[in-house]
Amino acid sequence: MKRNELILAALMIFGGAFSACNDEEGGNNSTNIEATAVADDYDAWTYFDFETGASQTLPINKTEGAVTGLYTGTLKGTGMFADMVNLEDVSVAITRVNADSVEVTAMDLKMSMSGGEAEAFTLSVRAAAKLENGTWTLSGGPQETLVGEMLYKFRIEGTIGTAKDSQVELNCYIQPGAMPMEITATYSSTVTGSYTYEVDAAAEAALPFQWDIAVHKYDIRTNGGSAKELSKTDLDAVTAADAESGMASDEMGEVMADMSNMMNGYVGYQQVALNPELSKWVTATPTGSMPPYTYEINNNCFVVHVNGKVWKLQFSAYNSMGKTAAVFHYGEVK
Repeated sequence: MKRNELILAALMIFGGAFSACNDEEGGNNSTNIEATAVADDYDAWTYFDFETGASQTLPINKTEGAVTGLYTGTLKGTGMFADMVNLEDVSVAITRVNADSVEVTAMDLKMSMSGGEAEAFTLSVRAAAKLENGTWTLSGGPQETLVGEMLYKFRIEGTIGTAKDSQVELNCYIQPGAMPMEITATYSSTVTGSYTYEVDAAAEAALPFQWDIAVHKYDIRTNGGSAKELSKTDLDAVTAADAESGMASDEMGEVMADMSNMMNGYVGYQQVALNPELSKWVTATPTGSMPPYTYEINNNCFVVHVNGKVWKLQFSAYNSMGKTAAVFHYGEVK
């Protein structure tokens, strides 16, 4: 779906859901607004304005030049291990942990201590990543991984270029079990696509409203605001006093933005501030089968202080018209 079509679809779905609801439970007679923030795609955020009820979806764009990505190359032993390690088509997935570190996962590794047929295994290591003069320098480990009954220690150091077709050269040091020395090998590849993931800042700034919250799948952030989960389950019982203390600001985290290579072991993540309180609105539990997750809505109310006002909201569903979405009631707290 093209961007304009995605935005139009989001507005149409939202328009059908935005309405006034009378709640007379507990003897209260009040009017709260029902709304839906579409969150159907991993590569998009839906922005929502409490004041006007306006909503718009923007895509998460991929920009080349990052260290994160999925690489395919050769792993060749060095020194006394030159004849022991000679692997083709080894996949290495690099995912962002924070601004200056990554997780490096080497897959399809095969090494036999006895000379027999070896099964493929995977090793991971946390590494520092520093960009200088158009080249990423990585250094990290050792990190332990249990493969079957064998404990491996794994560390790396090396460089990755930022331009397409530039070189990837990683020195890998693998120590299996009680082996007194490391197996040394060099991983070589080329950059075919490595990306950072961000919403276009100009498009976000050009939104025709002042957004208060943004929703991505099951993640929520505020526009420089703060929020708190309450123990109250009656939205009409929320008062301004509930927002006087214990409010949590957004914190840097990550959301899954690119699932196109998930079956190959790589997921692209966007580094973005998320609100730890609002992100409690739904709990996704893996099932190990189909459907892959079950979802439980948090019935507690929340307060949000953003753009100079305090709002109350309570979530009621995680879908709308067959699409993933945050469905909630809200109102201003006077």
